[in-house]
Amino acid sequence: MQTTIEALASFSVDAAAATLPPEVIDYTKMVLFDTVISGVCTGGLERGDMARALAVEMGGAQEALVLGSGRRTGLLAAAYANADLMNLLDADETFFNGAHFAALSFAPALAEAERGHSTGADLLRAAAISFDVNARLNLGTSLMEYDGDSFRFSQLSSHGYAALGAAVAAGLLRGHDARQHADAMGLATWLAPTAKNGYMSRRRRFNSLKYAPNGQIAHAGLTAALMAGHGYEGDHDALDTEPGFLEAQGYRGGDRSAITADLGSTWWILETSIKPYPSCRYSHAAIDALRSVRRDHGLRADDIERVEVRLGPAAYSIAQFREPDRELAADHVAPFAVQFNMPMLAALALLDVPPGPGWHRPETVTDPAVRGLADRVVVAEDPVLAEEWRRTIARGGEKVRRTRGSISVTAGGRRIDVETDFALGDPWQDDTRMTWSALEAKLETFGGEWFDDGRRRALVDAFRGLDQVDDVATGLVPLLVPEEAG
Repeated sequence: MQTTIEALASFSVDAAAATLPPEVIDYTKMVLFDTVISGVCTGGLERGDMARALAVEMGGAQEALVLGSGRRTGLLAAAYANADLMNLLDADETFFNGAHFAALSFAPALAEAERGHSTGADLLRAAAISFDVNARLNLGTSLMEYDGDSFRFSQLSSHGYAALGAAVAAGLLRGHDARQHADAMGLATWLAPTAKNGYMSRRRRFNSLKYAPNGQIAHAGLTAALMAGHGYEGDHDALDTEPGFLEAQGYRGGDRSAITADLGSTWWILETSIKPYPSCRYSHAAIDALRSVRRDHGLRADDIERVEVRLGPAAYSIAQFREPDRELAADHVAPFAVQFNMPMLAALALLDVPPGPGWHRPETVTDPAVRGLADRVVVAEDPVLAEEWRRTIARGGEKVRRTRGSISVTAGGRRIDVETDFALGDPWQDDTRMTWSALEAKLETFGGEWFDDGRRRALVDAFRGLDQVDDVATGLVPLLVPEEAG
């Protein structure tokens, strides 16, 4: 009888040999493009420069590009840095409003595709299949729970499970068979970072890793794939033993049967949200609503007397959302502080500052106009979402979709109330589902200073036609080098 890891390994090999559904290929192109440009467009941020410098010091043969630069390093170093960079802006996808993990397998996949001169079609298959493996591991766990009527995140947690998807991504591009995939995933359960207490409910400041060691997770998965290719054996029963790997990652609950349910027929990448803004997903519906108020009512910053943003239970459980700092330091962790600071994000939306890395730069964090408007923003809990999420999570095995925006803006003595159902980029409604035109706009505001119109057009065309690219190393990667670094 197959173990869970063996079932995932067999699925990975079978899916790689099959024709993936067109809708899966098309959406994978979008998620891959979005994730990669989120890493490329991190120039001008100290935290991004730190990751790139670390990759150079880690060294190795010039096998793969370090995003946001023209430098190439060894395979492992590039995967480490790029996974870190892809999440730096918090502009990467979010699966069911609960986790980011595309970067953790896409970074090793991109680096390995460049090193091995893989085709674009092979890169797309590796991206779609590895995402599905990690999505299934996420579905089989429970990050969100209730302590009585109070929402809380699992006290011990990690994204370390995503090292298994990273191992699959690299293994697919290296031509591993099912046995090697199973060995690599088993080895990844040894190499992945352990869980820690994220204390999200009371954390006042993030450290340099925010809430997950993304680079290390990608590095662990890629290392496991390399080891399996050299004959190392891993524990194929690591996901079935109790207490086992998932418990060690901090996950006590969840429906473990979801990991292998409908393998090959349900593709979970279709359920992930693509983000237009460089901030925590829990802020996006409110940002949408605030931008609509500014646009529809022609409000000027000086006219705004008060703004109330009502947040869902996950956001409101996080101290940085619930009790936002009014004075943010312009240091290398400023991007992480802004991403969870609703008054700052509301001010940026109402002032129509183009979303992108500029939201997190020192001149923005210290801008008196931004801070002055942020001081007029208060946050509260959204009672509608509080009840909806409690019911959904209590049922078990069901993931949360709706975040909804709920805001009130007082200006010129009148109060404007706005409520929305979903956020832009959510895949569950036609009017919010991400489009290529919206992704082009994101590339323009995120990377306009590094890529001119022609290069941006070429990048979009390359990803939209990725299944026709004969060699990722020559047909895609050169387009990712910022013009000033070329």
